[in-house]
Amino acid sequence: MGNSCSGKPAAVPRDPAPPARRRRTTSPLAEARLSVAGRPSVATKRMSDVSELTESDVSEQSEWDALLAQPAEETAVRVAIRSRPQIDGESATSIRGNHVSVGDTNFGPFDATLDDHSTQKATYDGVARNVVEQALRGFHGCVMAYGATGSGKTHAMAGERGDAGIVSRAIAQVFAVSGAESDETHTRVECTYVEIYREQVRDLLVGDAGASENALPPPPQQQRGRALQAGNRTPPRAKTPPRAKTPPPQKQPRIREDERRGVFVDGCTRTRCRSAEECIDAFRMGSRRRAVRGTAKNDRSSRSHAVFTLELTRTTTRGAATVTQASRLHLVDLAGSERVKESKTTGDGVKEAGNINQSLMVLGNVVTALEDKASKRRKGDINGAARVHVPYRDAKLTRLLQDALGGNAYAAILCCVSRAAADASHTTSTLRFASRLKSVTTAPRKNLDPKDMEILRLRRENAKLRAALVDDGMRL
Repeated sequence: MGNSCSGKPAAVPRDPAPPARRRRTTSPLAEARLSVAGRPSVATKRMSDVSELTESDVSEQSEWDALLAQPAEETAVRVAIRSRPQIDGESATSIRGNHVSVGDTNFGPFDATLDDHSTQKATYDGVARNVVEQALRGFHGCVMAYGATGSGKTHAMAGERGDAGIVSRAIAQVFAVSGAESDETHTRVECTYVEIYREQVRDLLVGDAGASENALPPPPQQQRGRALQAGNRTPPRAKTPPRAKTPPPQKQPRIREDERRGVFVDGCTRTRCRSAEECIDAFRMGSRRRAVRGTAKNDRSSRSHAVFTLELTRTTTRGAATVTQASRLHLVDLAGSERVKESKTTGDGVKEAGNINQSLMVLGNVVTALEDKASKRRKGDINGAARVHVPYRDAKLTRLLQDALGGNAYAAILCCVSRAAADASHTTSTLRFASRLKSVTTAPRKNLDPKDMEILRLRRENAKLRAALVDDGMRL
């Protein structure tokens, strides 16, 4: 059992070995490492972010002086589109360059478009790589997958054995860079993993290590259909799906905010990760505990929004000065919007769908408000922009991701769509949302320990005073 966020970090619990799968030639970790191999210059560049801070040159303009003198600059949220492979039926969606068309309606340009032949590596490079690099430099970051049920969000984020997704590749990149650091720099990596299920925040890294998945069977109609396809003349009698398993009693994690840390989850398990393998193990363990349910659209439909967070604390010591920067990297797999008539869910499944759709509607309202705010700023109406209310607090999801949505973070959103004509309305809705996201900007700034920065400021003032006294001919 791990410790809460306020306690000491927990070691990664060891889950029983997963069921045997067909053999693959490449492990997900090895596959993920391929995406960062051959990039030593990136690590070298990141290590050079901290200037020499010895007494001899502290009076000169340094990178830290420039950082303190300049306000955070606005940067646009990166928006990418990915199409899942079409299984059968007629296609209604086409991708040309950075534009996507559904029938006669054209959307774009987007920052990146990935067709159904795009690899997981291409997806990572086009969506997440830069955000992870910025997190290693001390900025908050967020990578999010959005789309309808069955559009490929979880595959893009989690991947599978032998075909690593965004999360495993991000972990590999973090440890590849931190492993190449000099003796002057040390990076501490911790992770948390929570899901937002029916507007409740649940810790996925706490509880019985042997607990099985919170998986629910597909609806009765789908079970009967599969039995007929398998050749059974008498389909099984329809049964009411059981309720979702209740996690072990635990302290309810809460979303909080303070001036130094911003918005964060308090009361969840924070796990210290000393290697990429440990970090990926924690992610897999938590993923097996997510709330999922079989529907007519997806055998394993996620019934919650999952937020896996890497917390990076990077400490650099040069001479007598020490600088600490702390950043968070959210990796988010959103639950998919769905229509109950299509998914054929019943009972608790209907309530889950209602909560999912409600939170995604709030996400849309937040984006609309940020659009309005940006439009007023472009027109020079600064006071009008300041008066725009952004409803972050209307849902736990938007509250937790407040920094990523118009706040202090680099953000990239992967919008997943289906080419199938039967999904054209869902694809159109997703592309409209993606088009609106292009107007959203954030203002990232490095998250530096204020005590360290105050010490540096005092040292610089002291060095300047010493230099002035020497110029006046006074002996020190």
